[in-house]
Amino acid sequence: MTIMRAGAAIVMIASAAGAQAVDVVVPLGTPVMLETTVALSSKSAVKGDMVPLRVVDDVVVDGKIVVRRGAGAVGQIVDARAKGAMGMSGRLLLRPLYTTAGNRTVRLSGKASDHASVTAGAVLGTIALGAPFFTGRSAEMAAGARVAATVEKTISLPALD
Repeated sequence: MTIMRAGAAIVMIASAAGAQAVDVVVPLGTPVMLETTVALSSKSAVKGDMVPLRVVDDVVVDGKIVVRRGAGAVGQIVDARAKGAMGMSGRLLLRPLYTTAGNRTVRLSGKASDHASVTAGAVLGTIALGAPFFTGRSAEMAAGARVAATVEKTISLPALD
């Protein structure tokens, strides 16, 4: 009896090893909605900074999930300019770089930006007071700001469900 159970266990293990996840081709341009996980500001961000992101919705191709909601992603600050004199506004430009699915890297493209400005009232008030100096506002992105991205290169990924 124990020999039969051992034989059945070996057959089950062999069947599980033979069952592989089906790969799904994820085409170039597949949308991936991301969000920032931390607040960003042109006061402190520097060009080249890496930024943690998160996948907002499951990425589904042909009815199969290939990247789960909540998966980590990475972006990079590609332009950051602090506010300046004479109403120069701050600027912040973030580019999504990649997310991962299992041990595979999924390259992304897209961008999210914020351009701040000085209010017209502040400019008029400064001019009326005769002050020769006024500044613009810093550009900011709150945690949870949406970043639209797309898959940059066709890739084959295992279906997750």
